[in-house]
Amino acid sequence: MNTKSDDHYLRLRNARLVPTRAALRTQKLLRNAIKLRDMICIHGGVGLGKSLTVGISLRDLAPETTLSFQFQRHINLTEIKEGVARALDIPDDTRGLNKRIEDALKEQPYVLYFDETQGLTTAALEWVRHLWDTVDPQPAVVFVGAEETRRHLRRRSALASRIAQWLRFTPLRPTEVVEHMPQFHPVWSKVSEEDLLWLDDAACRGNFRDWAKLTSTIQEILTEQGKPLDAFTRALARKALTTFDPSDLHLPPDDGL
Repeated sequence: MNTKSDDHYLRLRNARLVPTRAALRTQKLLRNAIKLRDMICIHGGVGLGKSLTVGISLRDLAPETTLSFQFQRHINLTEIKEGVARALDIPDDTRGLNKRIEDALKEQPYVLYFDETQGLTTAALEWVRHLWDTVDPQPAVVFVGAEETRRHLRRRSALASRIAQWLRFTPLRPTEVVEHMPQFHPVWSKVSEEDLLWLDDAACRGNFRDWAKLTSTIQEILTEQGKPLDAFTRALARKALTTFDPSDLHLPPDDGL
């Protein structure tokens, strides 16, 4: 899949979407949800690549029919309906808005993608369930959110019972770091397994957002020095790590900065 720098954290140039376990499972779940008009939920810790993977995958699988939403926490139901209406190019008039949204969704099988789902209120979630229950053809519904999202949705039993699949993102395993980071960005293309695991232990701990931050810093240093992106050294990595909060680093005493 092709990605753009805007897709990635910090608009990281030259980054790619890599086929991690979670990414491959996500693509399979999305493909099935679109085909079967299912509801699914993808959840997990911050910075693990959920939104990136879902966004890029839906752009590939359903580019013309995906409606993407990321609402602020606890906005009222009217504001959510108005957001969906705008995505469907429905005139901004609250009169009869429910019916006009339902009619618009019936025109083709849409995908409704809600990011940061943990911030949606009970009223908002119940309204989404109502749409899924009443519109024909049903929209596929994709809920994505932080670790607490599963618990947030499970408390709404009527909605939770309609979710066909749940997927939890977890940090990359050490074997995945070694396998995928060289594909993720040219900065890591020639880095040894030992150095990748050292950096993962020291700062990133399987978190894609932290890897992106480290990659961006190293890339900028190399660019400023006029060096190629694959000119990695441990000295360069230590310099990049000084930009991290020291309390977030796990370096042994004899390997400090």
